[in-house]
Amino acid sequence: MGLLLIPGCGDKDAGFTETVIDTVDSNLSEDHGITIYRVEGRSVVAEEEKVQLKQPDSVANSLEETMDMLPLVDGMKFLGYTMGENNSVTLSFQISDDISKEILLLEKAAVVTTIEQIRKIGAISLSIRNSKDEVVEEGNYTSKSFYYYDSVIPTGQNNGQVTLYLPEAGGTGLVEQTLVVTLQLDASVEEEVVKQLISRQVFPSGTELISISVTQKVAYVDFNEAFLQIKDSRAVYSLVDSICKLPHINSIQILVNGEKQEKLAKVDTHMPLQYTKLE
Repeated sequence: MGLLLIPGCGDKDAGFTETVIDTVDSNLSEDHGITIYRVEGRSVVAEEEKVQLKQPDSVANSLEETMDMLPLVDGMKFLGYTMGENNSVTLSFQISDDISKEILLLEKAAVVTTIEQIRKIGAISLSIRNSKDEVVEEGNYTSKSFYYYDSVIPTGQNNGQVTLYLPEAGGTGLVEQTLVVTLQLDASVEEEVVKQLISRQVFPSGTELISISVTQKVAYVDFNEAFLQIKDSRAVYSLVDSICKLPHINSIQILVNGEKQEKLAKVDTHMPLQYTKLE
């Protein structure tokens, strides 16, 4: 699984998105087993086997047992927790100065998605402290605060074909172009498609890709504010058709600094768009 980023309830940084893990069943199964989630690379992954809690009817004991089992990334330390009304819980962590925002985001998703499975657990809050013991972030979370995507197409140093749909020079439609690209270890095929379109100056000058993720076959593509200057609707459909041509994507939601836009280049973009080949 990989991560993409859209502002959520806890982290307001425009370059990173709190994502939604919407395929996770947070209800504890009858056998009192829970799934441990952990960060692996740039992804949140689930352990294959559920673990059985020794005292599933005690929220505090289940929480302590779960946190003992939950692996944290280097640079992040669990300090403890406090319980409130209705079994609400605040988990406190300390992070090193060099931990990246993306890794911290992934770890928050792993922690919350794991803890939320504890029976009778209430609201979950996270308090993050830096190396000077200063609180740098606080927020309430559920697993619905985070988006994630399945790495359907493997990344790595391998070659593959992608199809771009580019505005036709002197025309009104799009022309198809197939090319071979080399996927780097830290890039997805959909990210490569967007970079190819940017390099071909399909979008306004200064356009940068902030983040991209896929969940439930919807690609969420987040650009910086330069994308707002887009005037040609063909550029919008160039992005939509090129991304939706990928076999694991059915539609695309365009974002600017993590926010949906009602219209871009007179195209209704407040909802995900599907492939529409312009002739």
